Amino acid sequence: MAKKVLVAVLAAVLAITCFAGCSKDAQTNAQAKVKVIDIELSDEEYALGVDKSNAELLEKANAFIKEIKENGKLDEICNHYFGDGQPVGVTSAAEDTSKDQLVVATNAEFEPFEYKQGDQFYGIDMEIVQAFAESLGKELVIKDMKFDAVVLSVQQQKADIAAAGLTVNP
Repeated sequence: MAKKVLVAVLAAVLAITCFAGCSKDAQTNAQAKVKVIDIELSDEEYALGVDKSNAELLEKANAFIKEIKENGKLDEICNHYFGDGQPVGVTSAAEDTSKDQLVVATNAEFEPFEYKQGDQFYGIDMEIVQAFAESLGKELVIKDMKFDAVVLSVQQQKADIAAAGLTVNP
């Protein structure tokens, strides 16, 4: 009987210690202050990939990117994902070689650059390529594939552009 009483007392002491420890941590956390430091955490630049042998499309893509940077369209698109704007869904047309289409290879698993919800594609890259296709007067076709195949599909002329959160590097 003495062992049962001792175990009960020790259990009660342990429980009280746990609650006291938790409440002390909660008080400490409530009193902690957060300081936001405004520093750039990454200097990575992202781009669309265009086959270098397709000089005409490369020139048009570079001119388009320059234009949307200057006219604020790029900032507007980024605001959909980093500000108070709402993401815009992009629908892919079915690929049809008889139509004038812009075929984009992507890996829709890199939010906020590209991701899927249902049949809709979302993300900064997706909104950019939608606007680019419109500027070219072309229908947009989005091919979702494994990341390793994205650039390769452009090199093999199976897609016109790669848009998959591609980091600019030599």
